[in-house]
Amino acid sequence: MEQMLGAFQCDLSSISSEIRTLQEQSVAMNLRLGNRRAVRGHLGQLLDELVVPAAMVSAIVEVPVTEPGFVEQLRALGAQVEAVKEQQFRETLACADVQHVLERLKSKAVSKIREFVLQKISSFRKPMTNYQIPQDALLKHRFFYQFLLGNERAVAQELREAYVDTMSKIYLSYFRAYTGRLMKIQ
Repeated sequence: MEQMLGAFQCDLSSISSEIRTLQEQSVAMNLRLGNRRAVRGHLGQLLDELVVPAAMVSAIVEVPVTEPGFVEQLRALGAQVEAVKEQQFRETLACADVQHVLERLKSKAVSKIREFVLQKISSFRKPMTNYQIPQDALLKHRFFYQFLLGNERAVAQELREAYVDTMSKIYLSYFRAYTGRLMKIQ
């Protein structure tokens, strides 16, 4: 009986040591799992900031400027460009892979916006045009100018100068006609 109790005690002590070993392994596994979840969260956020969605590319390349989808994707592009700049400041190496794609998308968006705004400005130059209609269209798309100011200042300056020049000529012609008519009345 004594041998049986000794064997039983020996078995209990070996089971107890196995349980301790399993508990230590469980704690280590929980720690690794927590670390992996934390890294996964940070990597997921980083990937969300760096990955250029196919919907963004197709919308900026194919959708007309006047569509709401273009403006929505343009806002997303602006946010993504800012996020990539922030990651470059942190010296994230993955930014170099995304940088050229974003630059090409940005240049395509800038060229489409430039063409659209110049077309609206040139519509002012037609004789007997109600210039408030194109101005309202430009006002409705004022985010385009904000995007250009943030990403391509030279184009924004060019468009501003074209608008000011065109409107100056229109107002000058209106004032000349007005003063000419006033002189005829006298």
